[in-house]
Amino acid sequence: MKGIVAAPGMALALAHIITEPEIYVQKRAVSDITEELKRLQSALSECSVQIEGIIDDLDSSVDPQTVEILDFQLLLLEDTDYIGDIERIISEQSANAEFAVLTASEGYMAKLRSFTDNDYLRERASDVADLSQRLIAIMSGVNMEITEPDKPYIAIGRDIAISRIAALDKAKLKGIILENGGITSHCVILSRSLGIPCMIEASGVIGLVKPEDTVLLDGVSGEIAINPEPARLQAYNAYIAGEAVEKANLTKYINCKSMSLDGAEMKVYANITMNSEAESVVNQGGEGVGLFRSELLYMTQQGIPPSEEKQYAEYSKTAKALNGRPLVIRTLDIGGDKQIEYLDIGKEQNPFLGYRAIRYCLDHPEIFKPQISAILRAGADGNVWMMFPMITCKKELLEAKQIVKQVGGELKAKGIPYDSNMKVGIMMETPAAAIDAAILAKEVDFFSIGTNDLAQYVFAADRANAKLAYLNSPFQPTLLRIIKSISDVAKDAGIEVDICGQAAEVDALVPIWLAMGITNLSVSIPRITAVRKRICNINKVDCDDLLNAVLSLDTSDEVEKMLINFIERNIINENNAV
Repeated sequence: MKGIVAAPGMALALAHIITEPEIYVQKRAVSDITEELKRLQSALSECSVQIEGIIDDLDSSVDPQTVEILDFQLLLLEDTDYIGDIERIISEQSANAEFAVLTASEGYMAKLRSFTDNDYLRERASDVADLSQRLIAIMSGVNMEITEPDKPYIAIGRDIAISRIAALDKAKLKGIILENGGITSHCVILSRSLGIPCMIEASGVIGLVKPEDTVLLDGVSGEIAINPEPARLQAYNAYIAGEAVEKANLTKYINCKSMSLDGAEMKVYANITMNSEAESVVNQGGEGVGLFRSELLYMTQQGIPPSEEKQYAEYSKTAKALNGRPLVIRTLDIGGDKQIEYLDIGKEQNPFLGYRAIRYCLDHPEIFKPQISAILRAGADGNVWMMFPMITCKKELLEAKQIVKQVGGELKAKGIPYDSNMKVGIMMETPAAAIDAAILAKEVDFFSIGTNDLAQYVFAADRANAKLAYLNSPFQPTLLRIIKSISDVAKDAGIEVDICGQAAEVDALVPIWLAMGITNLSVSIPRITAVRKRICNINKVDCDDLLNAVLSLDTSDEVEKMLINFIERNIINENNAV
C-alpha cells in the first residue's frame, strides 16, 4: 500500500498499533465550584509534572524545536487567557472541569486553525488538543501511557500526539505510520529530529495489519509492505548499508566551505522561526540565517503586539547564538489570510493581493517602529541585517528606510547602543519589484528572492491550490529567466542576491543558482549539508553552459529533465570529494 513520505528512510520491525484513549466528556452540573476549581488546579500540576518528565527523558541530541513544542504545552498550562477561560466556564456555568477544558480548548484550537497560511500556528492547535486530552485523562483517571512491545516496532496510528511519541522508548521505535497527519505535524517534526522514518496518509493501514505482523516502511518509494517477500528484504538490507555510508558522507560537509570544484563560492544559510533553532543552524554547519520569520512573535501574542523589549531579547539571543554569522530578520509579514485580531486588519476578498506586510506596517508606525528599534538594537549584539517584505515600488522602500533612520536617531539621542550601519535589503517577490530591480538596487544592500510568492504572483496561481501546482513549479523557465534578470541587476549594482524560497533547496536547481551568481541559498535546517554537498561536487564552468541551455527551453518538464540529466552526469565521486 501507498503513503506520503514525511520523514525519509526505511524501517523493518513489528507492527504496533497505538490508539488514542477514548474519553467521552459530558457536561454535568457541579454544586461546589470551589472544589471543582481545586480539582482543575490539581490536574494542571500533575499534567506539568508529566510533560516535564517527558522532556527530561528526551535524548540531548533531539532538535531544540522538538523541546520547544513540548515547552509550549508547559507555557499553556500557565497561560492566563487559556486557563482563565476554563475557570470562567466552571464558575459561570457551574460545569465540571472536564467539560470546561474541552470547551475552552476547542475555542482556542479554532482560533489557531484560522491561520490558513501558517503551518506553525495551525500545528499549535494539535498541541492544545494533546494537552487538553492529557488534562481530561488525568481528571478522568485514564492512563495515557503506551504499553510497548519487547521487540523493535513501528508505531501505527491515525494521528499520534507528539507527547505520546516523545514518551516512547527510542531504542525500540523504528518508524511511524499515520493514517492521517500532515507534513508539518509535530509528530513528523519529532520523527525527523530522531532520524526515524515516517509516512502519513496511509489510509486503511490500521485495518490491514495484525499484531506480530512484520512491516517494511519504505520511506523512499512511499510504500508499506506487510510481511515483505525476500526480494524486498534484500532491497532493505542494501539500503541500510548504503544509508550508513551516505550519513557518514554528509557529516563531512558540516564544516567545509560551500565552494564548487573550480572555486566558486555560494554559501548555505537557513530559514528559522524562533531563537531556539539557531543552535541547530550552527551544529549543522549553516553559514548564517537568511530568513528569520519575525511575524511568529506577533501571532503567539494575546491581545497586544510583542513589546520592543521582548522582540529585542528574541533577536539578540538569536544573533549571539549565531556567533557572528549573518542573521537576516524579515520585518512583520502579516495581513490578508494571516489574521491577527488585535491588529484589526480586516477580511479581504483577495488577501494575497491585499493590505499586508510593508503596506500595513507603513500605515502603523506604532507597530512598525518598536520592531525596527528592536532589530537595530540587536545589531549591536551580532551580525544582524534587516529585510522588508512585499516591496513593490521605490516609494514604499524609501518610506521604510526613513523610519529606520528616524528610529536610529531616537536611539542615538537616548544613548542606547544600536547598529548605525546595518545592512538593509528587500524581498524580491512581486513582478513589479523584479521589473524595477535596477531602481530598487540603488537603495539596498541585498536582494532576497522569495521564489514561492514570486511564482505565485508571476503566474497568477494560488500556491495553496494543488490543481495549480504545475504553474508554481520552480522549474518554470519563465520564473528562472526572471530570477536571472534579478541576479544580473544585483551583480551590476554590487549587492548580494540570495534565494530563500523552497527552490533554494531543490537539488537539481543548485547548479543553476551557482551559474546565476546567487550569493547565498537559505534552506531548511535539515537540508544544509545536502545542499552544500551538491555545491562542492560540481564545476561552475559546466553550470554556466547548463544555464544557457536551460534558459532557451520552453516548458518546466524540459527544464527538469535537463537538470536531472546534468546531475546524473556531472557529480564527480561525491563520497570522496571532501
